[in-house]
Amino acid sequence: MHRLYSLTFRFSPFLLTLLCLSACSPASVVNFLTPRGDFDVVKNIHYGSADRQVFDVYTPSNVTPNQAVIVFVHGGSWASGSKNDYLFVGQAFSEMGYVTVVPNYRLYPDVEFPEFVEDIAQAIAKLPELLPTNKCVDPKNVILVGHSAGAHTAAMLATAPEYLKNAGFDRDLTAFIGMAGPYDLPLKHELVIEKFTSVTNDIDANPLHLATAAAPPTLLFHGEQDTTAYPFHTLYLAKRLEKLGVPVESHLYHKTDHVELVGALSSKLRFMNPVYADISNYLHKNGFDQACN
Repeated sequence: MHRLYSLTFRFSPFLLTLLCLSACSPASVVNFLTPRGDFDVVKNIHYGSADRQVFDVYTPSNVTPNQAVIVFVHGGSWASGSKNDYLFVGQAFSEMGYVTVVPNYRLYPDVEFPEFVEDIAQAIAKLPELLPTNKCVDPKNVILVGHSAGAHTAAMLATAPEYLKNAGFDRDLTAFIGMAGPYDLPLKHELVIEKFTSVTNDIDANPLHLATAAAPPTLLFHGEQDTTAYPFHTLYLAKRLEKLGVPVESHLYHKTDHVELVGALSSKLRFMNPVYADISNYLHKNGFDQACN
């Protein structure tokens, strides 16, 4: 693993030209091009007292929402990133029919592990109280998705459920979807060690070793060209979960790197890899896309 950075896409010529003309960040351009007509969004709902303890909620506006809620955890080496960069992700999952929650969480150097994980656990536990929805959307029916460092946090919640229990969440996760996560965390890596000083062994922050047969159904993705969090992380976790008897499915994409993996959720970038279709198909074939009555 080299570094866990936030979004920097390799664009098609059209998008690259638009980026040059706009002088905006890549994520801003992708979000600018994201369709707005199929979702409503409520921003900056506080799940805690800190400035970054807020989330945005995307609700499908053109289809009956599904019962399950998707929570997406962004990456950024636990030191950067913002929910505001991921409007395209909120749109993508809303297009699938899911109420989608995209939280911020406190970052290093203000906090260290396990505060990142505890923040997301708290956000999930607060959904029954704070989710601005109605009908039959179930705020305890949570599909947890994460990318990069966010996939590590999501995997921690999937393999160490005491975080959710301690936050007051009294149900198991419905499913975990990990995208390019560092599941066998190299604690001595220069971009990891300073954020995990409270960890005294190789297990407490390592989803690969924490996993048990109680882990939720899992879907894992990685790009074979990823030099940020190498593909072996997904291969090892998939093998471990399979050995434990946990339902697990994994996909490696040949011509995909770290950020192109999540970038292809955007409606304008789905030509890069089939992650959007593969997630949608997985949720459907496992019955996680049951619509509200």
